[in-house]
Amino acid sequence: MSLFSLLSVARDGLVAQSAGVSTVGQNIANANTPGYVRRGVTLATRPIGGASMGGVEVVGTTRSFDRVSHRRVTEEHGRRGAADARAGTLATVESIVTPGSGGVGPRVNSFFQSLDSWSGLAGDTSARLGVLQEAAGLAQEISGAAADLDTMRGDLFAQAQGVAGEVSERLGRIAALNTAIAEATGRGESGADLRDQRDQLVLEVGDRLGARAVEDASGQVTLFSAGTVLVEGGRASSVSVDLGPGGSLRVQAQPPGGQATDVTAQVTQGTLGGLREARDVDIPRAQAGLDQFAFDLATAMNTAHASGFGLDGSTGRPLFTTTATATGAARALALNPALDGHPERLAASATTADLPGGNAIALRLAGMSSRPLGTGTATPAERFGSVAADVGTRRAAADTEAALRADTVLQAENLHESSAGVSMDEEMVNLTRFQRAFEASTRVLRVADELLDNLMKSI
Repeated sequence: MSLFSLLSVARDGLVAQSAGVSTVGQNIANANTPGYVRRGVTLATRPIGGASMGGVEVVGTTRSFDRVSHRRVTEEHGRRGAADARAGTLATVESIVTPGSGGVGPRVNSFFQSLDSWSGLAGDTSARLGVLQEAAGLAQEISGAAADLDTMRGDLFAQAQGVAGEVSERLGRIAALNTAIAEATGRGESGADLRDQRDQLVLEVGDRLGARAVEDASGQVTLFSAGTVLVEGGRASSVSVDLGPGGSLRVQAQPPGGQATDVTAQVTQGTLGGLREARDVDIPRAQAGLDQFAFDLATAMNTAHASGFGLDGSTGRPLFTTTATATGAARALALNPALDGHPERLAASATTADLPGGNAIALRLAGMSSRPLGTGTATPAERFGSVAADVGTRRAAADTEAALRADTVLQAENLHESSAGVSMDEEMVNLTRFQRAFEASTRVLRVADELLDNLMKSI
């Protein structure tokens, strides 16, 4: 090997170690960048022979990416997205049905307390006004809770549409990155930055809808979600949300130039899956329980009240107005307008002969607080308590699921981080290693230069 060859070898060493320092610097700079995958420099020995005098060359950079661990992270993100969305929604539902202060439960108790007080003072106007006030307050509380649940379902529909729009936007970007990565691969480039961006978008789709990505030899991924292919190569489907015939959320996936497919039944993961379950399963269940309670309460109270007589001799008037069936009864519940402001029309007597002091009906109304309401053996307070308890149980289960999914996501991320994340300790070791090798290559270059200089002077 000539001195000129030695200079070439030293130069290659400087270039190679510089590439290593540069790669370490990039890793350190992006240690906290979401989706960044650790890079490594690949060096290879130049074989001696022909025009080559040995040395080292930079083959390229590697990307420490584990597709299996990333797939697990994506799947766990999908499960956590659904759990968080459902738990958050049920927390709001519980605050509507059983707020921290006030609410339907206390109103039921105060309503029956007013009836109990009135039953001992059947002819007292003040006691009658108290009953009407409590009856109106109870009806308003129940109706208000039902209205809030209806409003919440509308808000969740709008939120689901927003999530679907976010998913569609990310699907389009994944398809564009697929094309760019395939082109980079064809040129012999790694496209590491493009892959980082795409894998982060896959994770974001997983958060919102659940996802699974399969990569082909060209570096492109096919993205599956909701039982269908959403991205294939450079083609991306769009996801939309509307209302089906029964008023439930309907999720559709539409490929470019193709027909929309209903994928609602397969939407069980991601934020969209959690919103769908909360809106179309949990809230309707709470609404149905509240409707049945309101209907049974109104029916029982109306039947008893209509059989009695007011101080004006009137009879046959219901105490509440509501729907003819349980559906929508809570939202429609109200004090009978014919009684509002007319305490004399409140029926306490069983016959006109008992007027004005008869209290048989008032006693019957007050006694309903301890008698079964509707079918079964539960009293009015117990009936509402079961509605509230069902919401509370569902919320507790959703909170438990959310906590579990937070743990599984953390475990999956830690596993993925161990292979793809940047370790500062490891990078410091690499930095020192490349630095020393660079310094050594510099010394070789200096020695070769001195020898060549001495040679030239001796000639």
